Amino acid sequence: MDKKNRLILATAGLVLGGAAAVGATTAQAADAKVTVVKSALSAPGENAIARCPSGSKVVGGGYQGEGAFANGGTVYDMVEANTPTGDGTGWGARFHTGRVIAHARCESGASITVAKSPLSEPGENAIARCPSGSNAIGGGYQGEGAFANGGTAYDMVEANVPTGDASGWGARFHTGRVLAHALCTTP
Repeated sequence: MDKKNRLILATAGLVLGGAAAVGATTAQAADAKVTVVKSALSAPGENAIARCPSGSKVVGGGYQGEGAFANGGTVYDMVEANTPTGDGTGWGARFHTGRVIAHARCESGASITVAKSPLSEPGENAIARCPSGSNAIGGGYQGEGAFANGGTAYDMVEANVPTGDASGWGARFHTGRVLAHALCTTP
C-alpha cells in the first residue's frame, strides 16, 4: 500500500490564532454541558474562528462557506483549513479566496489537548500523534493549496481522517503541503 493510501477514511474535524469574529452566535444544546457556537462570516480568504465559552473545550467542529468560481464554473477555491484552534478552545476554517463561517461543538469540563504534526512534503501525509495514553476524538488540517496563475484550483484535500489505531489524525492535500491536528483525550 502506498503512502497516500495508508490513512483510513472516516469523518472530518486549525491551529489559528486571533479573536472570535464580531457577530458570532452561541446556542445551548439539549445537554447542558454542550454548547454550539459559530463565527461571523469571514472576509474573503481570511480565517473564521468560533470560540467556545469560558471553561469549555472544543470537541468537534466544521464550516459552511461561499466558494469562488469562474463564470464558466471552474473552481477557484478550496478549503485550506478546517481544524481545532491550537489551545483547544475553538474551531477555525479558511477558504483560499471565499468566505466561511466556522462552527464549534464545545463541552464544559472536557479534558482536551491538541497535537500538531510537522508540515508534510508536497502531496504527502501529515500525521498528528496524541500523547501516550490518549486517543484522537477528532481533528482537522491547515495548509496551502496549489493554484494556477489564473486562479484555477490545482489541489484538493484528499484525506482528513483518524489514524486506524485512533492514536492520531491524518491529512493530505493532493499537491500542497499540510499540517494535521488531533483533538486528544484520555479514555
